[in-house]
Amino acid sequence: MAAGVRRVVAVSSNSPAGANPHPDHRFDETSPYRPYRHYGESKRRMEALVAEAEATGKVETVVLRPCWFYGPEQPARQTRFFTMIREGKAPLVGGGAARRSMSYIDNTCQALLLAERSGAARGHLYWVADRRPYTMSEIIDTVERLLEHEFGMAVAHRRRRLPALASRLAGVADALLQAVGRYQQEVHVLSEMSQTIACSIARAERELGYAPRIELEEGMRRSIRWCLEHGQTI
Repeated sequence: MAAGVRRVVAVSSNSPAGANPHPDHRFDETSPYRPYRHYGESKRRMEALVAEAEATGKVETVVLRPCWFYGPEQPARQTRFFTMIREGKAPLVGGGAARRSMSYIDNTCQALLLAERSGAARGHLYWVADRRPYTMSEIIDTVERLLEHEFGMAVAHRRRRLPALASRLAGVADALLQAVGRYQQEVHVLSEMSQTIACSIARAERELGYAPRIELEEGMRRSIRWCLEHGQTI
């Protein structure tokens, strides 16, 4: 504000809303806050600070909530996920039917640019993701198929099948660890794997003109290719 910035586009996440109350539910911009752990609470507080800045009238703001992101330039943990799938160690919790909204990086960048340019976006919050959510089984199956048939890798064709109880126990462990200021990524991720975390992008489509063009298979194909071209071992 002191520098005269006209508009701030703030990137939040799905975590302030937590997990969907049932598998067929989709979050939208009217969904209540139900922050997931400390990270979700930190994003909730960030959104509140952005709203306070908007209320001053001294700067325009827009908040975007992308979901599980993937694509070129991805962090190492995403490459480890590919390796786990190739080695047959990817956990599949509760049958793999839980759905996840995912945000391919190009789709997210499109939303960021639209949010910067759209007059109608000022002061609003938007969920942004790929056009549809995917089941955990579909995500793992897609990566496995690409690794084997398009990139010529040997894959184990196995899953670590775990009951939904394993995810709930991981959730208890995650809460206890975070209560004492510790974070264990594997425990945290496992705690979410039996839950549906999915959103509607209808408002972003309607008001921003958001039109995500890349879906799971092509996005994962580009992700794997980027890893290999940059010397990352899968």
